[in-house]
Amino acid sequence: MATDDSKGFALSKQLAATTLLGYGIFGAVQVLYRLIWGWRASSRMKGLLKDTPATKGPGHDEPAGWLKDLIANRDRIHDWRCEICQGQPVSKNLGFSWHPGMTMVILNDAEGVRHILKDEFNKYTKSELRYDPFFFYVEDFLGDGIFVVKHGVGSEDRGQEWGNMRKVSAQIFSRKNFSSLMNEVFIEKAEVLRRFLQRSRDEKKQVDLQSSFFNFTLDSIMRIFFGEESNTAVGVPNVYGKAFDTAQANMRNHAVESIAPYLLFSTFLPWPFGGQHGGLARWLWDRLSRKHRTMKSACRVLDREANRLVKKCRDDPQLPERRDLLALFIQAGFSADFVKQMVLHLIIAGRDTTACLLSWTFYELTRNQDIQSRLHEEIMQKLPGTKLDMKSLSASEMPYLNGVIYEALRLWPPVPFDVKMAFEDDVLPGGWKVPAFTQVGYCPYNMGRDPKRYPEPEAFRPERWIPFTAPSPHEFPVFQAGPRICLGMDMALFEAKIATVELLRHCRFEMVQGQNVTYGDKITLDIKSNGKEEFLVHVRDW
Repeated sequence: MATDDSKGFALSKQLAATTLLGYGIFGAVQVLYRLIWGWRASSRMKGLLKDTPATKGPGHDEPAGWLKDLIANRDRIHDWRCEICQGQPVSKNLGFSWHPGMTMVILNDAEGVRHILKDEFNKYTKSELRYDPFFFYVEDFLGDGIFVVKHGVGSEDRGQEWGNMRKVSAQIFSRKNFSSLMNEVFIEKAEVLRRFLQRSRDEKKQVDLQSSFFNFTLDSIMRIFFGEESNTAVGVPNVYGKAFDTAQANMRNHAVESIAPYLLFSTFLPWPFGGQHGGLARWLWDRLSRKHRTMKSACRVLDREANRLVKKCRDDPQLPERRDLLALFIQAGFSADFVKQMVLHLIIAGRDTTACLLSWTFYELTRNQDIQSRLHEEIMQKLPGTKLDMKSLSASEMPYLNGVIYEALRLWPPVPFDVKMAFEDDVLPGGWKVPAFTQVGYCPYNMGRDPKRYPEPEAFRPERWIPFTAPSPHEFPVFQAGPRICLGMDMALFEAKIATVELLRHCRFEMVQGQNVTYGDKITLDIKSNGKEEFLVHVRDW
């Protein structure tokens, strides 16, 4: 019996050793194949991009040489991009020599932007996850929805799903809704915000104006998009808004920290520990990250709240008469899971971008008291107590107000940088080659500060936009351009103008001294002051 046990143990050891050897050979071959494939793909990209100038900076002409510079300038990344791309309509950042995923072409001119967003729209879409570690975590956060779904040759259905989403979404932005639902909600919520700020003025309290604007836009969008009453502007907490902020901030920070590990796991570890999307090693990395755990915890809150909103809408006997966007998606026959994920996208679209625009607008007005006074004069002369609507707030009726808003958009675009991916080889205007699976970024922040387009670009001058000629969306891609141009552009401008007029009719604003104001680290361009996401002001009488 002992002899049989010994033989069995020896056979088990031999089998284990053979299995480990076999797995080792399998793993080595797999990793070697990936390295050869990655090297060939990277070499091909490098060859096609040989005539494209590298961005300006130490080591930027070497594969991944720009990464160290990027990390050092992480807190001022948009100004850093201005510096490294200055004077170059097209620049490149080469990725690692063993992985093609980090190679990027950066556009800084209108012709290039028009090319990728309109003329060759079907070749450029959202990133492929295996090439873009950051986008992997964006999709992990947002799921499926209008901001991440692909179109054109990069999508399995050639963009049919995206097209259907856009058609349904477009229904909320009808002229009828602008003149009724949106007008009514924006005015009501702006008056609530104004009364809150007046109480702070009477009590001589400092106010975090940025937080107030995020509350205002959230309250507005909850009604317009979801048919849900929200009153965060007067201190009633909104579970969804708080969880969304927590999830977004932690997602971005974790994604940035995970780029290098993601690429290493996906390249140098065999399946199932590595491979596509980083395998088990990436899964374990995420589980050990406090930021990722916090993001997932917040996402569970978002999921629960979204389920509640969807169920409430589905069970509403008045569903056929409802005008909100959630009701439109449900009536269009989209699945409950899809509609639930769309809620996240609609919050980004309707809350964050307009709140950022308003925050930077009032930042500039507090820095430039003469401009604030002149805008107040225009408001009191033309709209002292008039009911606000699209016509009364138009550029022809309120040229200085329109100039202030557009100047804030020029200097502080809510989405300062955007990226597409080429899914076929292409050639940009000017003859610059773009290999397939290259990331192609464009920079509204850079383009708005180009001295060739805007003399004295750092100066806040609303007169630039008087008389007003609507800028080409490719010269001024603040709202994207082409078929994916922002559906909510007119709504955002309308909402920002209503809030600005309502507040400046009654209040004057002064910046609290001692604030070191810069931008934060979110996907959207919010204000960061002394390390906190806030913008403190004193509210005064005129």
